[in-house]
Amino acid sequence: MLLRQIKNSLLWGLLVLYFPVMLGFVENHQNKVVCSEVEVNILDSLKYRFVRTNEIKNAIIAKFDQVLGVPINELKLNKIEAFVEKHPAVANCEVYNTIEGKLKIDLLQHNPLFRVFENDRSYYIDEDGNEMPLFDHYAARVMVVSGNLEGQMDHLIYLARRFREDSFWLAQIEQVYIKKNGDYVLVPRVGDHLILFGPPERIDEKLRNLKALYKYGLSPREWNEYHVINLKYKGQILCSKNRNI
Repeated sequence: MLLRQIKNSLLWGLLVLYFPVMLGFVENHQNKVVCSEVEVNILDSLKYRFVRTNEIKNAIIAKFDQVLGVPINELKLNKIEAFVEKHPAVANCEVYNTIEGKLKIDLLQHNPLFRVFENDRSYYIDEDGNEMPLFDHYAARVMVVSGNLEGQMDHLIYLARRFREDSFWLAQIEQVYIKKNGDYVLVPRVGDHLILFGPPERIDEKLRNLKALYKYGLSPREWNEYHVINLKYKGQILCSKNRNI
């Protein structure tokens, strides 16, 4: 019993001595290791390509001229992180260094819900409802919105989120046009018809009814005969052969 206590005391004593020595070694190592490389990882690059790795890397080196060759423990990580997050397509990022001397930047991009065409302007609205500019090198395949947009943004964001949550609608609806009277017109990817959605009210009910019509209501031959699907009126779906809406 006494021997075991002596062994335990010696072990704890060695550990108490070991950790300060190791911490000192790590600190001394970090003082000597300099930044040799800037590595940018776009974690959602398979989903969107708004941000390019070389663009971020070159911008960091240009902005912070003392990056490469600087001891890694002297890098201003918070400032670099804040700088990267100023990019209009960057939603958030994490900046850190490695003991090998790499400065690493992991980032996520903004997630666009739809693209707006408004007068002579065009831009994206992201999933948080924020405006996002276009980029020359890449365009996201998202729903297009145009027409009388005044006061409609909250409704459009809700509608676009509902589309995104359902793979059926995500694949089917490619455009929303808002008429002067506030009626929404949906343009599907498939079929020679338009959907007169009406004002942005009872949205979930209208979508349920429209999906039921797509799945069970009309035969392929009948879909070719009708050009307007009218959802404006509660409890009704009117199919018209007239193209006027």
